[in-house]
Amino acid sequence: MAYQYTTLCLLALMVLANATDAMAMKAQKSGPVQGALAETAVLSCHFSTTKSTSSPPTTTSATDHLRIKWTKLEGDLEKVVLVAQNSVIKTGPGYLGRVSVPTNTEDTGDASLTVQQLRASDEGIYRCEVMFGIEDTQVTVSLDVSGVVFHYRMGTSRYTLTFEKAKEACQNVEATIATEAQLTSAFEDGFDQCNAGWIADQSVRYPIATPRPGCYGDKGNKPGIRTYGIRHASELYDVYCYVGKIQGEVFYPPGTDMTLKEAQNSCKRLDSVLASPGQLHAAWREGLNRCDYSWLSDGSVRYPITVPSYQCSQGALGVRTLYRYENQTGFPLPTQKFGAFCFTEPSL
Repeated sequence: MAYQYTTLCLLALMVLANATDAMAMKAQKSGPVQGALAETAVLSCHFSTTKSTSSPPTTTSATDHLRIKWTKLEGDLEKVVLVAQNSVIKTGPGYLGRVSVPTNTEDTGDASLTVQQLRASDEGIYRCEVMFGIEDTQVTVSLDVSGVVFHYRMGTSRYTLTFEKAKEACQNVEATIATEAQLTSAFEDGFDQCNAGWIADQSVRYPIATPRPGCYGDKGNKPGIRTYGIRHASELYDVYCYVGKIQGEVFYPPGTDMTLKEAQNSCKRLDSVLASPGQLHAAWREGLNRCDYSWLSDGSVRYPITVPSYQCSQGALGVRTLYRYENQTGFPLPTQKFGAFCFTEPSL
């Protein structure tokens, strides 16, 4: 009888000890993260552990390891980004080689996700979940990715820009010449353009997502960025420009029947100026949708589509350009009549 009583007392002490050592986990809330195309963003996920006597006994053992799971929330679905446990890391499709978490997470309480070579499609809501035995905690983080790469050619003809003139052309439309990393990020999201253009390292390239005759280049029938390599600065091509987050607002004023001069005056009356192609692309990236060909500051005529419409763009998204000739060269005559996209600086 004394033996049974002693055994029961020992079991009670073990249960009490487990309850005393029970671990509670709590994640710290994190604010939204701002990122830019081709750059790096860190999605914060910090957690703390405390011992609680109010928790039930845990079932963790010496063989348990902290498990970190990052997912991207897309509607009702969760897309796995990264899972890490006991030095084993698995990444989801599209994230291989681009995402990582700290190696000493258990010591630091830092399970933050680093995302490299950002793409526009990386934008969204992410969930960090940290688990240890039956204990777990989670937090959500939003990521905004700004920036867009676009093809640009002068209004005269195809392939008219030296390397220096290409850089100047991008600056004139409120953009900069794109880097290889920016062009690659755009391509990974489906950017397809069968026109050779300068980029910042003085090479000439073009991105092909759907190989087709006349666009095979040096990669044959495989998707990829075609390259001519480093070229002499005096050679003539188009250019790929990059514009970041817009600083101001692009808007569509009343009236859809204006010459270029009339469009300039219309914007001026509204204390604004005609928007540049760079500003229009940046506004498109932030959701501007308007199915009306309209004048821009360089004398080109374009419109942005963010909502698929067969009537406007046969279902394709992007900024559409109206050329004078069938070979996609020449801007419309200044006397032709269209709408206008105006730009206003942010108010102080």
